[in-house]
Amino acid sequence: MEILTERIKTSEGVEAFLARPKDQKAPAMLVNFEIFGVNGHIEEVCRRLAAEGYVALAPDYYWRLETRTVLYSDLKAAFALAATLKDDEVLADAGSCLRYLAAQPFVQADGIATLGFCMGGRLAFITATRYPKEISAAISFYGGGLAGENRRPGQTIDPMEEAPKARCPLLLFYGGLDQHITAEHVDKFTDRLRQLGKGFQSYVYPGAGHGFFCSDRDSYNAEASADAWKKTLEFLESNVKGILPAAR
Repeated sequence: MEILTERIKTSEGVEAFLARPKDQKAPAMLVNFEIFGVNGHIEEVCRRLAAEGYVALAPDYYWRLETRTVLYSDLKAAFALAATLKDDEVLADAGSCLRYLAAQPFVQADGIATLGFCMGGRLAFITATRYPKEISAAISFYGGGLAGENRRPGQTIDPMEEAPKARCPLLLFYGGLDQHITAEHVDKFTDRLRQLGKGFQSYVYPGAGHGFFCSDRDSYNAEASADAWKKTLEFLESNVKGILPAAR
């Protein structure tokens, strides 16, 4: 499938990377970055999704800053970038991107998904709780902070408290060797979802660590990455493509 890529700017000034199938109307999703920004890995995820028949938009939540991406090896700079983000601003940016997608002729806006990695996994979830009418599915890869752990000053929203607002199905991936998101954190968040009767799937890969999906990182785990991608596509097929008029 031929895909098109471009950098766009919403009417509110939010910049983002877009990948989509050429000459095809398709369901859409937001792809939320890790603390490192909209880098080559995030752009490649968007391209892979576009090749599967989705419009993938990665908002650059660092668009207000001069420096927007950092190397995986420079964690100090990455955390400094992440510390500049404020939940309310990020969610406003996400809303701007959702409106952009809904207005595009190449988007089937009946169902929009949100997907994210690490910090972006948390953003995917709180975006789903802030925009429950727009978001039809949410996917979190090793979402840090969902159980309220390691909160930064700008993270004023507690996902545990927001959980009752979640209406869409959720797909969660974790690494069993993750030193940032412990089994206790995973259990705390999934127990909360279970108590609320929310629909979710949660998978823990025992031999994988944090960042296992990214082939550019030392923590990459090919087996876990491949399985998570397969489950992601199946989940999207059921919960995004499956609800669209063209797919009925």
